[in-house]
Amino acid sequence: MPRYDYRCRVCDTSFEVRRSIHEDAPATAVPCPAGHQETSRVFSAVAVHRGAAASAPARVPAPVGGGGACCGGGCCG
Repeated sequence: MPRYDYRCRVCDTSFEVRRSIHEDAPATAVPCPAGHQETSRVFSAVAVHRGAAASAPARVPAPVGGGGACCGGGCCG
């Protein structure tokens, strides 16, 4: 079920509204839990993972020898 994030302009409360995929997201403001009508919808990013390989971060091998950067190249003392 899609989740829509909102923020109240009066009390600065963040809240979410869940709606069926078949319902339209409201074009007008939705009241906050405290009952204020001055709310706005907030963009929320979604992370999507596919399979077990996507859930583990890729491993990057450590550089060998002096890489030319500070401390890797010997400029730190």
